Order: sequence, then C-alpha cells, then structure tokens
Amino acid sequence: MARWISKEGEWKPAIEKVVLRNNSNRVMRNPSTQGKYVDDEIQPGEEFIYEGPDREALRALYNDGVEVFGTNFRKSPEFLQMLRELNFKNEKEYFKFVGYDQEKEIAKFEEKIAKIEPHEITKKAEAIQVLGGGRDFSGSGDDRYGGFGKPKEIKE
Repeated sequence: MARWISKEGEWKPAIEKVVLRNNSNRVMRNPSTQGKYVDDEIQPGEEFIYEGPDREALRALYNDGVEVFGTNFRKSPEFLQMLRELNFKNEKEYFKFVGYDQEKEIAKFEEKIAKIEPHEITKKAEAIQVLGGGRDFSGSGDDRYGGFGKPKEIKE
C-alpha cells in the first residue's frame, strides 16, 4: 500500500526502507536516493536495503503522469475565491485569523518526511476449524473444514 505525506495540499511519497533482492542476472547499483547504501553495487541474487521514496507511490504518480497529487492550496482558485468572499485582503491575513503558522507546518512536514515508514509482514491468524457435519467412513465424525493441521497419528 502506498504511503503519502502532504505539504500544503500537495501529496508526495513518504520515505520507506525495505530489504529487496537483485533478481536480475547482472550487477546493479542500489536505487536508494538517501542513506548510506546509495550507489552500492549489488550482485545477482544478493539482498540489499532500499531507502527512498515509497515505490508504490512513485508508481501511482508515474501511471498518472504527474509529479505530485493535489495542488498547493495557496495557488488554488477556489481558495483565492473563498478569501475574496470572506473579505480578507490576502492569504496572510486569513492564516493569522485561523491560526495557521507556515513555519511550524513546514517543520512538521520535514519531520514526517524524514520518518521511515516500516513495511511489516502481517501476522497470520490460525485458521478456524469447524467440525464437519455427519459421520462418515473417512474421519469417524472428526472431519473438519479448513485449517487441517497434522493428522492425529503424527500429532505430539
């Protein structure tokens, strides 16, 4: 799942750090854009650490042919029209009225963009075992649907 971060209405890929494998049959350079692994050479079949923009988010941007999703609200015609309708002289006056501090928001964005989003493997839950209906020759009434596990003879 793609992970995003917003800065004044523009959505950009968050930073991820994952372990990948070079599945090609040639030596490649690490595609990381930051961190200590940038430009390391990776042999075929070798695992490496990728640290950079979320790859799924980059794919979504590429498929749509854009660099960011959304628009900066300062340049939005709807936002500017709203300011005129509410009788504010400019955006600074409006931001002061609503308590928006651009420096704090940019600092918060820089803190969030520096945070690495982990990709954790989901934990598998044990399958629910439902006792099958009826009695037949195969299981002597102990037939179960799903989550079969080990046969009785092998169980410890």
